[in-house]
Formats: sequence, C-alpha cells, structure tokens
Amino acid sequence: MKLKRMVMMAAMLLLAASAAAGCVQTRVLERLGLVIAAGYDEAPGDKILGTSVLYEIDPGARERSNVITSTAYTSKGLRYNNNAESRKKLTSGQLRVIVYHEDLARKGLTELVDTMLRDPEVGSAVYLAISKGRAYDLMTRRYPEISNIGEYLFQSIQHNVENEEMVSPILHEYIRDLYSPGKDPVLPYIVQRNNEIILYGAALFRGDRMVATLPLREIFYLRLLREPFRSGMTEIGLSPEALRSIASPSKGQKQIYLVLDSVKSESRIRLTNAKQPAFTVQVHMSGRLQEISSPVNLRNRQVIEVLEREASKAVQANAMAFIAKTQKLNVDPVGFGQKYRAQLRGSGLTADKWKQLYPKAKVRVEVVTTILRTGQTD
Repeated sequence: MKLKRMVMMAAMLLLAASAAAGCVQTRVLERLGLVIAAGYDEAPGDKILGTSVLYEIDPGARERSNVITSTAYTSKGLRYNNNAESRKKLTSGQLRVIVYHEDLARKGLTELVDTMLRDPEVGSAVYLAISKGRAYDLMTRRYPEISNIGEYLFQSIQHNVENEEMVSPILHEYIRDLYSPGKDPVLPYIVQRNNEIILYGAALFRGDRMVATLPLREIFYLRLLREPFRSGMTEIGLSPEALRSIASPSKGQKQIYLVLDSVKSESRIRLTNAKQPAFTVQVHMSGRLQEISSPVNLRNRQVIEVLEREASKAVQANAMAFIAKTQKLNVDPVGFGQKYRAQLRGSGLTADKWKQLYPKAKVRVEVVTTILRTGQTD
C-alpha cells in the first residue's frame, strides 16, 4: 500500500512538471531579430518612418547588423510592419539607443517616448538621442569602420557619459525631468558628416519640445552646476592682461588657455529670495594643471594662486553666461525650479508658473578653484 502511494505521487509530480514545461515559451536566439537601435523620422501623411537596427547573431554572416525600415501612424504600427518585413521575430529586449530626428523633437516627443516607457520589453536604461539629419540616413549608411551602427552609437554615448562630457540620457531620467516642475530634459545631439558620426553637443528641451542646441564645450558648465564632477576635464581661457605679472604672452595673443584634468567639483544652489526668485550658486572645484599655453613658473606658489584666482573668475563668467543663455531660451536644464520648490514648501509650483518666473530670476555664481598638482598625467 505504501509503495502504491509513492508510485502515484511520483506520477502526479511528473505530470505537473510536464504541464509546467509545456507552458514555458522557448525562444531560440537564431530565430529572433534583436533590435539594438531604433530611429524615428517624420514621413508624409502624418506618418512616422521607423528604422530598426538588428544585431546579427549568425556567426557566418558577413555583417553584424541588419536594418529594417517601414512607415506607420504609431510606434506599435511600425513594430507590426517591421515584423512583417523580417524573416525573424523582432524583440526589443536588447534595445540600447533610440534616435529621434530633430524635426520630430521640435514638435514634441511625449507620445513616442511614453510608448517606449510602457513597453515591457524595453528596459529603462535605454539611451535617447537627437540627430540633426534623418535617423534613417544615420542608420542605413554604410560606414567603413563601423560594423554595427547601433552598438557604435551606444558605446559612443556611454563613453562620453562615463568621461563626464555628457549628461546621462537614460530613458527614465528623461521622463523624470520631463514630468518634474522646475527642470527640463537634455539629450545628446548627433551630427553625421560623411563617414563620421559626431557628438556635437546637447539638445535643450522646454518640456517635451527641443528648442536649441548646446555646443559640447558648454556642457561642462551645465554639469558643473547640475551635478558633481568626479574626474572631469576642461579648457579655460584667461585674459593675458590679468596674467601679465606671471606670464609673457606673445604679441596679439587674445587669451591664455589652461587645461585642468581630474576635475572634482561640488555645487550648492541656495534660494536667497522667494518673491522675485534669486539664487546663489557656490561652486568648489579642484583639478590638476595639465597644460598652459604660455610659459609660467609653476614652482612659484604665488603664480599658482594667480592662476587659481583668474580661473575662478573665468569659470564664474562662463557659468553665468550659460545661465543667461538658458533664461533667454526659457529652459531650465540645471533644475533651479526644483530647488525653488524644495526650499519653498507649499509653493504650488507648476511647469507653467516656473516658465513665467525663470527668465526673470537673479542668479549669482561664486567659484573657488584649487590647483592640486601640476604637470602630472595618468
């Protein structure tokens, strides 16, 4: 009797295991089209042109990527049409980069981005970027030294983010800034020139609409005000007249440039007047003097002090010029509005209200620069 019971239990367990195994959906990689990058452009008739870059898994394939394009009225329609054109089932689980053409970005990205956020196959760590030319042209062009344009775009953006030369453009960070009153999103701005893909700078947004571009050299000041540097780098132009006591600039030289690397910084934004918003930004930065374009005696401590003082003045002026530029555009990529809302409880700040306040806000920047060592490189 005991043996019979054991046999029945074993049979029931085997039956349950078989049923469970039958419910599992198996996916053979060779039968899947792994979308690693996607591009969106405007198309005639209010349609969207979608471009998908697939990762080629077949080791015998000549190229490591395959590109599929189609048009539809929605992103879901694009997926359906792309699947119809592909010999493999497309999946977005490995999607790394989404590129939107500038024309689309200037009209608003909420619908397209929100769809990606709600897609369970798409991870929240996807990079977003804006292209000057069509995303279709960017992704379908054959580049002699690029085997997979999707991988290349992802690695290029990742490299610049890790080197602290670009603000992180991850999908959930874009959504966070988009729906946060008092802060506007920033995304990488890509330019294609012949066989080169250049990270020109950043696209500035007012809400979900792109309104301007920011050159790569100015991103340093955005990051300086917005988040701490851990190991950054910058080139600072100083007035030759201000350095006359320590340097001998050549005739007609307009500026003396110094390069700081291993830059570390901290910034603190304080609301000093709530009625007519006024802020004070205190910035402390330090770095190694890697290079200077005019000979100076770096063994003299007084020379270093002069360089620190003049570098602080230059960074201060550039930071305030950057803030003035964003106020003129009425975009707040730094997040002064967030600081206003956090330090003034019960303000009831909305995005529309901050757009009225920010252009008139008074902002003063105070910078203290410390040169730690000179002439040392990693």
